[in-house]
Amino acid sequence: MLQFTAVIIALMVSASASAGPVLAVANKHDNTLSFVDPATLEILQTIPTGPNPHEMVITPDQRIMYLSNYAPPGNTISVIELTQRKHIKQIPTGDYTRIHGAAMAPDGKHAYFTAGQTGFVVEVDTATHEVTRGIPTHGEISHMVLVSPDGKRLYTANIVSKNVSVIDRASGGLITQIPCGEGVEGMAFTPDGKQLWALNQTGGSVTLIELATHTPLETFACPGMPVRIHFSEDGTRAFIPSWTDKGELIVIDVAARKEIKRVPVGSFAIGIELSPDGKRLFVGCEHEDGVHVVNTDSLTVEKIIHTGNGPDPMMMWFPPEKQ
Repeated sequence: MLQFTAVIIALMVSASASAGPVLAVANKHDNTLSFVDPATLEILQTIPTGPNPHEMVITPDQRIMYLSNYAPPGNTISVIELTQRKHIKQIPTGDYTRIHGAAMAPDGKHAYFTAGQTGFVVEVDTATHEVTRGIPTHGEISHMVLVSPDGKRLYTANIVSKNVSVIDRASGGLITQIPCGEGVEGMAFTPDGKQLWALNQTGGSVTLIELATHTPLETFACPGMPVRIHFSEDGTRAFIPSWTDKGELIVIDVAARKEIKRVPVGSFAIGIELSPDGKRLFVGCEHEDGVHVVNTDSLTVEKIIHTGNGPDPMMMWFPPEKQ
């Protein structure tokens, strides 16, 4: 009887631990997706995905995740049914290859992915899980993509042409291209919606773009290889992983454009996500160094979570109440 009671209690604890938000981490060199409790930092489950999952996006109803599959030829997108935590489909993208960056329209009806080497953004209908069109980026090696908060524009960071393409989402036409720096790749909108920060990875700098006019305001130095970016919710800090051998998390004072601190993390830091309460940052590293959990107050590493080889893209998943 005591043993039976212990089992029931353990099951209740496990269920309650996973009832809240869950950190989803794709291990791109293992072809897996891990689910982590962001409060206890325990790995809840790991499931298989398509080959070399590189970026992810979740539908607004929190039921479906799409993962770009980058391994050559890289012409598929994984569909994950999140409430079942199950890989359910591979979407073929045909001649659109090396699928990488991922973004979601605000209404959740379409997801967008870069097919960088072919110079297109691929649009996927989230109701049918099918490709509906390819949109030219007019840039060379378009690696990451964003959808504007109002859903009207697409932004692609073009590594080789060193610019950001601004595309009308409805027509697919090019609005303009914004000059940036060497190896522009990672991007994020500021929380106030006024600027786009574009990271020049090989240039070791950040270009600030005014969204109202699509003009570059300034470029400031960010030594290392700034590869991704996440802002604090209040917009006062920017957190930038540096994709270098020693691996660092660079903390920037947004208003002053000044570096606050460099936090040593794992080798080739890349993926980044913020906990729902803003108290922890999760920084994924390229190979076996794991996900480094950084306390945002002390700016120190609390723990390392070993989800698999190459934890990179990650997002906070908020399970829907009705499964």
